[in-house]
Amino acid sequence: MDTTFDTIRRLAVDTLELPEVTLLRARTLREAGVDSLATLDLLSAIEAHYGVHIGAEELAGMHSLRDFATVVERLVSRQACHYEAHCEVHHEA
Repeated sequence: MDTTFDTIRRLAVDTLELPEVTLLRARTLREAGVDSLATLDLLSAIEAHYGVHIGAEELAGMHSLRDFATVVERLVSRQACHYEAHCEVHHEA
């Protein structure tokens, strides 16, 4: 089973049309040559795939594929909690 990072990596390769090695070697999307418009394209692909909404405040703090994966995992978990009657939500400081 793929991790969230694996799925986002594949979405990035497909959406950004960049070699996977370029994305994996770069510490940030900007370092990989991804501009703000391309980042928004990736954001749209991720939101559509996972059925989540990533707000502007969260987006401002995301600079890498790992950052996207972390935020998506949190949002998906939060969304799942809404469907479970006894789920406790733990807020990060």
